[in-house]
Amino acid sequence: MKLLLKIVAGLVALLVVAAIGVFVLLNNIDFNRFRGAIAEQVGKATGRQVTIAGDFELSISLTPTVSFADVTLANASWGSRPDIVRVKRLEVEMELLPLLFGETRVRRVVLVGADILMETNDKGIGNWVLGTIGEEEVAPGSESGGARTLPTVNVVVIEDAIITYRSGVTGELQTLTLAEASFEAESRTSPIAFALDGAVNGQPLSLTGSLGSVEVLGSGTPLPVEFSLQAGGASVTAKGAIERPAQGEGIAFALTASGDSLASLGPLFGGTLPALGPYEIAGTLSNPSGAYKLADAAIKLGGSDLRGEVILALGERPTLTATLASTRLDLEDLGIAGAGGGAGSSGAGDGRVFPDDALPFDGLAFADAELALDIGTLVNQKATLSNVNVDLSLAGGKLTVRKLDAGISGGRVSIAGNVNAAARPAAVAARITARGVESAALLQTFGIGGSFTGGTVNLDLDVKGKGDSIRQIMAGLDGTSSFEMKGGRIEDEFAKLILADVSQLLQSGGDSGAINCMVSRFAIKNGLATSQALVVDTPGAVILGSGRVMLDSEKLDLRFDPSAKQVNLANLAVPVRVGGTFLKPSVTPDAAALATGVVGTVGAVALAPVAIVGALIGGEAVAGGEGTSDNPCVAALSAKAKPAQEEQKPKSTGEQILDDTGEALEDVGDAIEGLFQ
Repeated sequence: MKLLLKIVAGLVALLVVAAIGVFVLLNNIDFNRFRGAIAEQVGKATGRQVTIAGDFELSISLTPTVSFADVTLANASWGSRPDIVRVKRLEVEMELLPLLFGETRVRRVVLVGADILMETNDKGIGNWVLGTIGEEEVAPGSESGGARTLPTVNVVVIEDAIITYRSGVTGELQTLTLAEASFEAESRTSPIAFALDGAVNGQPLSLTGSLGSVEVLGSGTPLPVEFSLQAGGASVTAKGAIERPAQGEGIAFALTASGDSLASLGPLFGGTLPALGPYEIAGTLSNPSGAYKLADAAIKLGGSDLRGEVILALGERPTLTATLASTRLDLEDLGIAGAGGGAGSSGAGDGRVFPDDALPFDGLAFADAELALDIGTLVNQKATLSNVNVDLSLAGGKLTVRKLDAGISGGRVSIAGNVNAAARPAAVAARITARGVESAALLQTFGIGGSFTGGTVNLDLDVKGKGDSIRQIMAGLDGTSSFEMKGGRIEDEFAKLILADVSQLLQSGGDSGAINCMVSRFAIKNGLATSQALVVDTPGAVILGSGRVMLDSEKLDLRFDPSAKQVNLANLAVPVRVGGTFLKPSVTPDAAALATGVVGTVGAVALAPVAIVGALIGGEAVAGGEGTSDNPCVAALSAKAKPAQEEQKPKSTGEQILDDTGEALEDVGDAIEGLFQ
């Protein structure tokens, strides 16, 4: 036994002395002599040429540490630069004992000052696919480039690095800078936990999460991914898998995102998004065919909500395809201002109503889109719409509204049209139809409220024009307009003056603003709107209008012939002419009518103008030819006027009217002047 113990002790001593000797020997060897051999062996393991230009150092222990300086790994032969990886310093800490059994176990890898280029060729193959030799993709398991057995790595630390991604298919370029990043896994079969701080395309980034194990990375099977991201004010969480991680394709994530502005998400996808928010987004994110698809989406933007499917293809020309529904949608939440605008916004005192500011048609060339929307309540600055259906497309700068149908205040409005911003000047066409809509709500929807309230309106408008501003479009406008109103009130003082009474002299029942019915039809040619029918029936009078409106110069040339319904007011039913401009109209008694005494029709004779208008429009109903309207003015226009019974017409000449009215007309003139001051 003593002898045995002495033998064992001697062997141990011998081993210790040998170990000490090997340690001393290794620490005194210049390992730089072996840089070439080491680089060659690493190159064989990766299939890429490795160059170690700096010093090679070895720290001997049970976990020896190898340190390299100025290391490069060759890029694929089709790459845009010679190296896929450039590292200022690389440290590798390994376990010694597993090496004796042919297993490579790396406890820690540290990369300092790394410059990594990840790019794809025109076929979408990534330069990080190590089975790529020369120009050909080597099949897994082949002799020259078989599937690589990746070593077990417990911890990877990256400091002061830059990672650039370039797509050879789309030309997309994105940059990730890392102040510090770490990746950690207990074994080859354990998930890899990661954390990093840096910036994406200049936007601050903080990312934590986990992904599949080392074995999954090398197996070609879908890679599980889970992460939480903070970037540019956005908070994003995702859980799912990447079907083809080597190509960065086949993403399928359950996604949530929130933030104060959508613009903060733009840099993450390499595109530009509008500054809208706050927002909350949830859904399933995937990237079929290189686009981003959000299915089962639930989106909240400000006070608005959307649900459905959105597909966004980014790049030089983004394309948006969306099929969505909403309970409530406020256009302000989408960055869309309300309809209408202030008169003469560009004129600054030029005496014009139609602004000459350039319309934002250039924005239509930014992207393409296909959009289908069903909205319960749509809110803008002017009106609230219900049960809205939208179907539109945007392609090559041409916006086509196939359908915009909405409920407004008891009726419905339908809009269709297109804007071709690719043409110069831009071409615009619109068709608007309204049925049974309350007057004020309809006018407010188009930003021209204030003239009428109450009653119901039918409208048909079909126009087209060219121009890069509202003024240019109106100057060359072509088309037709048809407007009928049943009941309601005139609220605008100027409209009341020329259509309903002369300073309340024609009122009946004390309500000078009341309307029984109204019909208007204009033909528009090259900016000139010519009246084909204009009839207004009020409690005090029936008014027949005629004339022209010059949309190019904004000048008025109209005549209104009132027919009083009371005998004692007949002499005061003076025809008036409306001239001047939209901004400064003028109203004067018709001098010719005063001189000849052609004034003062009364009673049943009031239907005579209606008969004239009926002849003008051919007895057709105004409401789009959709049957007989219950509007009494339209009904009267559609029938032959009955012969008027002869009534004693008060004798009147121009002088008599002026004598009888005396100061009354003078007061009317003062009132007219006051209105426009």
